[in-house]
Amino acid sequence: MARSVLLLIAVGIALVAVYVVMPLISKPPERATATPPPPVQTTQKPAETTTKPPTTSTAAAPQTVTSQGTAKAPEPVYLPKIEAEIIAPAVLNATRLPAEIKFTIVIKNTGNGTGSVTVGGTRYVLAPGQEIRINSTALASAAGSYSLEAVVNGTRLEKTVKVFYYAPRLEALPVVINVTKLPANVTIKVRARNTGNLTARVKDVEIKPGEERVINASLTVEAAGNYVVNVDGVAVPVKVNYYAPSFQWKVGGPGEVEAIPGESYSAWLWVKNTGNATARLLIDGREATLPPGGELNITKQVTVRAAGTYAVEFHIAGGLNATAKYVIRAKIVAIRVQYVIWAPQLRRSWPAPNSTETTSISTPNKTVVLSWGYIIETNATSRTVVLVVQDADGIYYYTLKPGTSAGKNFTTTVQAPGEKTLEIRVNSTAYRLGISLQITPPKVTIKDISKISFKDDRPLRGVKITCRAGSVSADILLDILSVSGTLTYTATGRSISGSITVAAAGGTYTGDYSGKIEGNGGQLSVNVIGRNIYVEFTVSPLAINRVLVDGVPYSCNVPIQLIPTILYSGKPTAVDESVTQYVYRLITAFAKSDSDKPQSVVWNGEYVEVIDKGGDAIRVYFKDGAVRVEGALSATLVIS
Repeated sequence: MARSVLLLIAVGIALVAVYVVMPLISKPPERATATPPPPVQTTQKPAETTTKPPTTSTAAAPQTVTSQGTAKAPEPVYLPKIEAEIIAPAVLNATRLPAEIKFTIVIKNTGNGTGSVTVGGTRYVLAPGQEIRINSTALASAAGSYSLEAVVNGTRLEKTVKVFYYAPRLEALPVVINVTKLPANVTIKVRARNTGNLTARVKDVEIKPGEERVINASLTVEAAGNYVVNVDGVAVPVKVNYYAPSFQWKVGGPGEVEAIPGESYSAWLWVKNTGNATARLLIDGREATLPPGGELNITKQVTVRAAGTYAVEFHIAGGLNATAKYVIRAKIVAIRVQYVIWAPQLRRSWPAPNSTETTSISTPNKTVVLSWGYIIETNATSRTVVLVVQDADGIYYYTLKPGTSAGKNFTTTVQAPGEKTLEIRVNSTAYRLGISLQITPPKVTIKDISKISFKDDRPLRGVKITCRAGSVSADILLDILSVSGTLTYTATGRSISGSITVAAAGGTYTGDYSGKIEGNGGQLSVNVIGRNIYVEFTVSPLAINRVLVDGVPYSCNVPIQLIPTILYSGKPTAVDESVTQYVYRLITAFAKSDSDKPQSVVWNGEYVEVIDKGGDAIRVYFKDGAVRVEGALSATLVIS
């Protein structure tokens, strides 16, 4: 029986040993895992749970059982009782993800024997009543339910924790920024809505869940386009529109012109707004507004005064600051006006613009019919020239192609001597020709004369004839008042006869005379004052050789003036001689004294005016093939 009791005791000890050893050889606990719920407002991701190696707060010393070979009374049985649990919050409110879930594995030995446990590959020995706490964590990457697990001596423990994620979620409406220059500093208003579950604060602006607020922000914009900018953590879609005018412009006009002075030519400026904003321009002081795509054309004129270059400038300010310049090169189309005087004498003149060219015309006539005209030409080589011509008949229009001319003829009656100015205006420019009309004595040709009838009323006073016969002398003092007669030219000489009127002491007497010249000798018989005076003379030299008074020879001193000078003067013929020169010779041929000689001989266009030294006026006409003298001396020359 004692042997039976010992056997029972040995079996009990063995059972206790097995009970103690079993936890040591049990399967290691598995790491707790948790499957998280889907994240808030998004598709939930699987949650990951990590368990840190457990930490032990206490450890119990192993129990030692001894047996005695002697039988004793039954001793109490010591057996461990292990209790385990996971302590964790049922709910975790997180404001940041991933969030750490802290939990504790509590193991307690409530038995009366020492026991051991294995957690996470670590063996723990617990004395009766001993408790250990193993701290661990799990990582929650999203909101949801997480299962915290621990395996203690092969027994799986679980604890569910609900993770709630509290965070603001700000969504900004797109912002459109319009700028007219780059880079630009702009202030924008961001309209942000909090779609999260936590109040947010942006730039001192509090935005509660579900609330929408406006946030002011400053940005530096450097280029147009679509961007996402961060405004204190808020992603703001931004579209930058760069609104600015852009310009295309050019100038143009005629590069080279053939111009008439006074003509105007235009240069033009074309401007187009190729930008996307309205432009306001100031062009030469004139305002212009150009919307996007708008165009404008401006012309500006320049008046050509002389050959050269003319710069046309457009001054642009405002949206476009520029000076557009265009140069017109001008060649002057010279208008050449030619005056042609066709009659009485051919003359050609080319007066300069707005000036007077002068010419002279000599004519034998006092009244002159002036036949004249004008011819207008230009030096244009590539253009048609329109001329507005104002002449004596009115205003006329001519169109001249290169190489052509225009003209017109006129007839004008003028008086000589005198001045006449011809004028036409071409495109308001005056071209003048001044004509000085001079009377030129005509030339005369008198081949032969058959006779000359004359009367000379110019007195010759103080003619003294002194005659002596022996010791007796007598003086005759008289004035020759008038001499008339006819001189006839013969084949062998000439003869003369006529009357003579003298004044002497006894009164006035009219007598007659006759004479002739043949060869170098001549004779003259004068009957006056009741006496006959007969004179013989030579022509070359002119001298009185013999004097008879009433047929009786006397030694007399008879003045040569008693003989009519026309009798012994040369025959007054002429060959292509000026009428004034001829008249001078003719009148001189009748001069009884120096006072009868011509002092002034002028052709007045109708006749020759002669003033002799005595002041007598004589007119000499050349008409109908005859020469006629009128005045104090009158004569008619019969031309054969």
